[in-house]
Amino acid sequence: MKAQKYFVALLFAAALSFNLFQGCTESPFEGGIAAEPKQITGQVDLVDTLNDEKGVYVWLSGLDLSTYTDSTGAFTLEMPKNVSRDFSGVFTLYFYVANYRFNRATVVVREGKFLYGAGDITPDGRVKEVIKLSKILDIKTIVEPTQVQSSYRGPINLQTTLQAVRDTVSVVFPKSVGGLLGGMFFRHLGTGQIYIDIVDVGANTRDEVLIGREPRSRRQIFELNGANYRDLFLPVGEYIVIPFFLIEQDDLPQELFNSFGEKADDLTPNFLKIPFRRDEARFQIVP
Repeated sequence: MKAQKYFVALLFAAALSFNLFQGCTESPFEGGIAAEPKQITGQVDLVDTLNDEKGVYVWLSGLDLSTYTDSTGAFTLEMPKNVSRDFSGVFTLYFYVANYRFNRATVVVREGKFLYGAGDITPDGRVKEVIKLSKILDIKTIVEPTQVQSSYRGPINLQTTLQAVRDTVSVVFPKSVGGLLGGMFFRHLGTGQIYIDIVDVGANTRDEVLIGREPRSRRQIFELNGANYRDLFLPVGEYIVIPFFLIEQDDLPQELFNSFGEKADDLTPNFLKIPFRRDEARFQIVP
């Protein structure tokens, strides 16, 4: 009788072990349990840069998921925990910098999880190819003079020069009056505070220009502490000065642009969430 009970116990233990191993995607002696498909990873290459791939915007349509690449161009996109198991579909993963030609990949979601091995995703959850982005527009901005005292009351000139790298590029200057820039941002390097100079608050203009291989420049004049009757009061410090304009690309969904925040296409701080690669203009106010 004891021998029979011992034999039954052995059978039960063997069955339990078999079921446990069946629940694993691979043997624990061969590397552990496979990860649940809740994230995808990949690599982005800005083809004109060396060792600086940080800040490329990665956005997934349908779920409005987003992240940015690190300095090596790597990214990881996480599926939110609250996505319903009923959620399935085929979606586009976009890779975006405003003055580069955007790129994309296909992603399949099934029952609230990424479907590895489908679309452009490998069986181990990576985008198959290195995503390459090519620059379409060179952007250079200068400020003259580059340094003034806080008591300075003269004009300060901001000039932005644009040049297409290959084909023509459509650039929009909202609120532009008389062929000038419509506004500019000042980011204080010490505090991170954003100051905005709107040339004509009430202007509803929208000047669209095709930029080719011949450089085209636009400028704007500003003055400190309301000297030109605009509400621009800048404390002492060093600033990055950013001109306001938009770059249009065919087939880029408006939803991607909306993902940067409300009125990102207007003179609001959300505009600065849009990634650009440009020569930065620095300007300093000293006591």
